[in-house]
Amino acid sequence: MILPLIGQDGGGIDLIWWLIPVLCCILTITQREDKTRDMPKDNETFYTTTSIEDSYAAILDKVAEWREDEKTKGTEQKGIVAVLRKLLAGRGKVERFTDLDTISPRLYSVDDITGPLYFELTEVEGGGTVVKITYNPLLKGRMSRLKASLPLRIPANPIGLKCPSCGKPVLHEFKLCPYCGAELIRE
Repeated sequence: MILPLIGQDGGGIDLIWWLIPVLCCILTITQREDKTRDMPKDNETFYTTTSIEDSYAAILDKVAEWREDEKTKGTEQKGIVAVLRKLLAGRGKVERFTDLDTISPRLYSVDDITGPLYFELTEVEGGGTVVKITYNPLLKGRMSRLKASLPLRIPANPIGLKCPSCGKPVLHEFKLCPYCGAELIRE
């Protein structure tokens, strides 16, 4: 059966030249998931006017909606996520957005084929919540739609301190700037 690949003169060089590209393709495909999961993560921090409990519930609802969307999409997906889904189907890991860690209402982390997502919530004195999201850049669209579904607000001046890095106003209680993450200088 393999003899036709070996060649008429009995040498095995034709078989080796045929196997090398096949092995390279297999290695590239099997390591694609690790490269996607190890991509640099994006961080976004924003202030919403809802309470920490309501913000947490809104995030849980949105992630549940993402799960349902993934179940209904099935094989309709295109792009890198579709390739990852097909590759991981053989490994038994196809479900997206599975819960990793839940500390209600402060932390919610989710595992995805693109890497983990972290939602960190901080209650603001006087009302509202600061939400910090860490995610793979491939999920930028989902994060933008999540932010668009929440009532966002930028605190007005004068609010207290100004961030030494980005210059935006922040509350006195903050130790880190909710916009850029820089440490605030105390006088």
